[in-house]
Amino acid sequence: MRFSPTRHRLALATALVGVALSTLTLVVHQRIGAGYTSFCNLGEVVNCDAVLGSRYGHLLGISVAAWGLAAFVTGVLLALPGALGGTTAGLADLGLLGLVSGSLGFACVLAVAALGVLHRVCLLCLGLDLVILVWFVTVLPLATRFEPATVAEWWRRRTMARSIAAAAALLAIAGGTWAAVRAPESLITVAEVREKAPRFYTWYTHLPVRAVADLTEGATHTRGPATSPLLIVAFSDFQCPYCVRAFRDLRDLIHDHPDIRLVFRHFPLDPSCNGHVTRSVHPNACLAAIAAECAAQQDRFWEYHDLLFENNEHLERESLFGYARDLHLDIPTFRTCLDEPATRTRIGADVEAGARVGVASTPTLFINGRAVEGALERPYYDYALIIEQHDRETPRDARKS
Repeated sequence: MRFSPTRHRLALATALVGVALSTLTLVVHQRIGAGYTSFCNLGEVVNCDAVLGSRYGHLLGISVAAWGLAAFVTGVLLALPGALGGTTAGLADLGLLGLVSGSLGFACVLAVAALGVLHRVCLLCLGLDLVILVWFVTVLPLATRFEPATVAEWWRRRTMARSIAAAAALLAIAGGTWAAVRAPESLITVAEVREKAPRFYTWYTHLPVRAVADLTEGATHTRGPATSPLLIVAFSDFQCPYCVRAFRDLRDLIHDHPDIRLVFRHFPLDPSCNGHVTRSVHPNACLAAIAAECAAQQDRFWEYHDLLFENNEHLERESLFGYARDLHLDIPTFRTCLDEPATRTRIGADVEAGARVGVASTPTLFINGRAVEGALERPYYDYALIIEQHDRETPRDARKS
């Protein structure tokens, strides 16, 4: 039986759009690295770089964009015979149906990973998801073209092929899901870091290094062992979205590595307490920093620090009092401290310390003195610690050899 080629032509056109968008996504993915920001990196939440650069950006060591490109090219080849003229429903259509169904399922897995785990939105990924959905809706009606009796007879005569196909499908789904949602690779040596993340290794090992004394002099907010060989000094802003991301990643990092010493220092991007910025990027940042100092006065700095980052979109004065009540702080004392000029002066001391070591944006982290501007993806903190451990244990002359 012959059919109209219209649906195949629609499927072909959709697959070609997918080829173009997958190619663009693959180019962006290949360029992601230190210093590169793509056109679809629009902030903390809408951030293609964060999603594509995460562990969910690869499947079995290959970019998911490359897998998508391969699927769409295959879809073009499968749709082409039907698009060139009416054809009988055959293996090409069966393959096309299987391809679009599998693509839709895998797109759903990756969408859940991006939104539910990374809490990020990738516009390129959403575009591909939309193309896949349209592709599925376009191709699905082809299933009605198969005559049940004919298909049943063909299927019965090919029991081995059916078993192999079913096993392959289950293996692909299980393997793909595992590769998409698995934990980060556990790297334990510098050689492994250099092999798995060569661009990060080169970038990180060439970062400028500041003396620890310059970073910690006058600092009052520290946690972790005082004698720890691993020190992270964070210059941060409670209203900064990227600082929130760094806060969460550092919290996880310290949970996994309790031997780290963390030092927090204020650097609000608000000229009301920071003379090194010319415009108010975060108008409530200074007030939030002052409130954190008032909580510190009652020995609750870190608890209040966590509340501010978890609620960084609500840092107006009324909310700051609400957080103080949540921690059962003495409110009259808190109020007096909030309006005391000396509290603002303490913020200024951190700001000046940051300016002396070159801080100009937030977050700026110093990992054993190595200056990192901006928040890293979570696995890179582990890589940095491995590099620092190696540098501490390896003589300088040996490192150069």
